[in-house]
Amino acid sequence: MVATMHRLAAAMLVLLCCCCLFLATQQQQLQPAAGGNRASPSCIPHERDALLAFKHGVTSDRRGVLSSWRRDGRHDEQDCCRWRGVRCSNRTGHVHELRLGSTFPPDLLGCTIRADLLVGQISPSLLALDHLEHLDLSWNDLAGPTGSLPEFLGSLKNLKYLNLSGIPFYGGVPPQLGNLSRLQYLDLSNLMGGTNSTDLSWLTHIPSIQYLNLDGVNLSTVADWPRVMNMLPSLRALHLSGCSLASANQSLPYLNLTNLEELDASANSFHHPMVTSWFWNITSLRFLYLSDTSMYGQFPDALGDMTSLQVLDLSNNYCLYDYHDDNKNMHSMITNLKNLCNLEVLKLECTLLYGDVAELFRNLPLCSPNKLQELDLGWNHLTGMLPRWMGQFMSLVVLDLGRNYITGHVPYEMGKLSNLTHLDLKRNKLDGTITEEHFASARSLQYIDLSYNALKIEISSDWQPPSTLEYVLFASCQMGPPFPGWLQWNVSITDLDISSAGIADRIPQWFSDAFSNVEFMNISNNQLNGTLPADMGSMSLLSLYLSSNKLTGQIPTLPPNIHTLDLSNNFLSGPLPSATRSTNLRYLSLFSNRLTGHIPESFCKYQQLIVLDLSNNFLEGEPPLCLGVKEYMEFVALSNNSLSGKFPSFLQNLTNVFFLDLSWNKFSGRLPMWIESLTSLRVIQLSHNKFFGSIPMNITNLSRLQYMDLNNNKISGSLPIYLSNLKFMTNVYMIVCYDGRDGIDSHFNSLFMAWKGQELNYGSIQRIVETCMMIIDLSSNNITGQIPEEIVALVGLVNLNLSRNHLTGVIPKKIGEMRSLQSLDLSRNMLSGEIPATLSNLTFLSYLELSYNDLTGRIPSGVQLDTLYAEYPSMYIGNVGLCGHPLQKQLLERASCTKAGWPGKN
Repeated sequence: MVATMHRLAAAMLVLLCCCCLFLATQQQQLQPAAGGNRASPSCIPHERDALLAFKHGVTSDRRGVLSSWRRDGRHDEQDCCRWRGVRCSNRTGHVHELRLGSTFPPDLLGCTIRADLLVGQISPSLLALDHLEHLDLSWNDLAGPTGSLPEFLGSLKNLKYLNLSGIPFYGGVPPQLGNLSRLQYLDLSNLMGGTNSTDLSWLTHIPSIQYLNLDGVNLSTVADWPRVMNMLPSLRALHLSGCSLASANQSLPYLNLTNLEELDASANSFHHPMVTSWFWNITSLRFLYLSDTSMYGQFPDALGDMTSLQVLDLSNNYCLYDYHDDNKNMHSMITNLKNLCNLEVLKLECTLLYGDVAELFRNLPLCSPNKLQELDLGWNHLTGMLPRWMGQFMSLVVLDLGRNYITGHVPYEMGKLSNLTHLDLKRNKLDGTITEEHFASARSLQYIDLSYNALKIEISSDWQPPSTLEYVLFASCQMGPPFPGWLQWNVSITDLDISSAGIADRIPQWFSDAFSNVEFMNISNNQLNGTLPADMGSMSLLSLYLSSNKLTGQIPTLPPNIHTLDLSNNFLSGPLPSATRSTNLRYLSLFSNRLTGHIPESFCKYQQLIVLDLSNNFLEGEPPLCLGVKEYMEFVALSNNSLSGKFPSFLQNLTNVFFLDLSWNKFSGRLPMWIESLTSLRVIQLSHNKFFGSIPMNITNLSRLQYMDLNNNKISGSLPIYLSNLKFMTNVYMIVCYDGRDGIDSHFNSLFMAWKGQELNYGSIQRIVETCMMIIDLSSNNITGQIPEEIVALVGLVNLNLSRNHLTGVIPKKIGEMRSLQSLDLSRNMLSGEIPATLSNLTFLSYLELSYNDLTGRIPSGVQLDTLYAEYPSMYIGNVGLCGHPLQKQLLERASCTKAGWPGKN
């Protein structure tokens, strides 16, 4: 959940940044021509007509980009050289530049919002602009009815700059673009419709090209792409990210790319040794991006000679791919980078480096001055201890060593990195004590993550750090038992995680004031006691986790903008908080407290609520009819209260709900026929209520259902037919079931089920859903009739419990086809006939209960069944007609046992 909320906060920040930047740059980009243009000749009439024809092809101009393009009005308004986005030659009046792009690059802070300033098509009238040198139509929806990239653009022979990025073209890239022999800049990246090219030879006709961006263009069938690029001697920047390139190990007889400074081949699947790539001898490279390429093996020695490198990104060459063969993917950092004195950014995150971290640092450049600013070595297999002399890297701004196996203490010399803003050492095996001395000169530090180490934080309560801390993440570090008082001086903190930190204290009085700017806070799994601050409503909190503490008292007024609140596993009492202000709430988990009263009608104001967990409290009455919104609610857990009434009608509209737990309440009445409308339902828990009537036959239309528990009700009638419609349960392969829903999280409640004859807490909901745990429990009801033969189609079932009903007939003969079964309980019914011989095929079966039925005949043989009988010797008891091994023999064995059954007692 922590990671999810970080991503959500980051996404909101990106959206805000992108929108602000877009408005600022868009206004600047589409200004009329510069003041010097006013004295220039008026535009050429036929070029003005061509521009107006282009405007005619635009069907939507949402921001009025072309509003100044008009034929009528004053003389200066008719001058196309004064129109927005148009620039003319001061000498001739010819249109030289058409700048109508949104200036909204896709890699800007990860922003992917489409501006779609202009919608329509690119008119061939542009061919009349035969002096056009600069054409930028990027990030508009100008694909037109055909969706194809126009071939006629190849006739604009004077073009030096062409930017069509972000336009949703699809189909092939026209080779006619090779006619643009004067072109220096070509950007065809992120053509959202899905473009491709099977031949890049047309590029060899553009020898002057300096910038080429084909990011996202499918080049999977172009095997000779390095040879083509090598024939472009003027090339300075080459972007081929996400082009489905199959390899980079082609052999070139000579290297012609002596001017290339930037190469981005990231997000391709090369799957070959790193050293075999063709580009390591390009010593002019300053920026090299090779992340997500699945290259493996050792780093090339030639890398140590690329002295011009400023940025090297080899990250994610392990984590996102098949890494079953660890030896194949392992990289050791034996390559000497000491001569790379210009290196500023080195990103090796998730590249599966191994070896001693101190040795790796020895291979980094230690030039004077040292320029290394960003070092990312997270998610690797680095071991050893941090070197004390690492303080020599004085230029470091970002240092990420998280998720490794680094041991020992954190050296005090870390505090000498006065430019460091971002320090991540989380999830290592560090120990020792962190004191003020570690931050003595860290005047720039903003982000620090020491989480999940065996560190002890001993900082005096009156210490004020020399920097402005914003992110303080110390989860699972020992900080208590007193609440860390030094945090009160860090009023700029926005993200605070001190969960599982051994704090056993009351929430301090200064809490709300000192943390007034905190947006994300996690102090769960401590021993906080006392009450929550009464003035929490004044805080800026968006996410608050205080679960698994010892808090008492009532829940105060919530912060107005909060969207995630987890106060579960405490001793909070009194009524639920009224939803008077915090209407942005999306995740609410209050399970396992002592809350009383009704669920208030004001909860209906939570129009964005996704997760609602009020389980294990003392709530009563009927839930409000208006609770939940169709588009949002996914997770509803109200179990173990005293709630009453019929099956809650507010659920009828929640077509996105995938988890529903109403167990251990006082609900009654019939299960509604409209239950089939809950098409996203994965888990339904209705046990220990007073539901009666038959199970709706259309419940089998819930094709995604994997867990159905109706035990201990008053359900009657027969079992549903058409059980094979439960498609999820017919899957014998345990595929990954987790579908990315934010509601599945370890912060939320657990499931109880009848397992091996006992009511057990099976574990987190996350485990149930992610592992495809498929279960049907209809025990302790009044169900009659036979077990449908079709039940054997549910080959994915792990637990089937139909015990304590009034079932008759025989056990389905093909029950042995349910090969995933681990627990089968058919006890205390009125089943008759023989035990099917196929039962011995259930090799995963670890619990079997057939007692107290009217079964007859010889018990099937098999090692698995014999083993089960040894563990559960009562599993056949109460069936007087059963005989044979492993039951104990009577004095006289009757020959009729093999056919008609043995009338003796077992």
